[in-house]
Formats: sequence, structure tokens, C-alpha cells
Amino acid sequence: MTVLFGTVEYFEQEIEFHLTEIEKREKLREEIQQIQMKLEEELRNDFICDEKLRMECLENLSNACNKLTEDYVV
Repeated sequence: MTVLFGTVEYFEQEIEFHLTEIEKREKLREEIQQIQMKLEEELRNDFICDEKLRMECLENLSNACNKLTEDYVV
């Protein structure tokens, strides 16, 4: 069925599409945050190294997650 531009059905489809996209972005943001928390925990508790290196790794992880969030979620 073809939906004509400007009809009620057209706008319903557009709104549903955008809501779905928002849900996908939110889910992706949550997934990135969960992965970040898991990796941070591993770096803090399981990774044996110099504290300076640990802090650099944590900062790099944070920057990577922020970049991915901006690239894929915005």
C-alpha cells in the first residue's frame, strides 16, 4: 500500500520510524555504557600494571566510548 505524502498515514509512519530510531540509539548508548563499565572494572581489578598506565588506559577507554556514543547515538 502506498502512503501519500502529507496524509495522516504518512505522518504516522514517519513518527513511528523516528521513534524506532530513538529507541535503537538509546539501546546502543546503554550497551556502550555496560561494556565500558565491564572494561573499567577489569582495568581496575584484574589488570596488573603501573598506576600511570592504568589511568591512561581508563582515560583512553572513556574517550573511545564517548566517541562511539557521539558517532553512533547522536
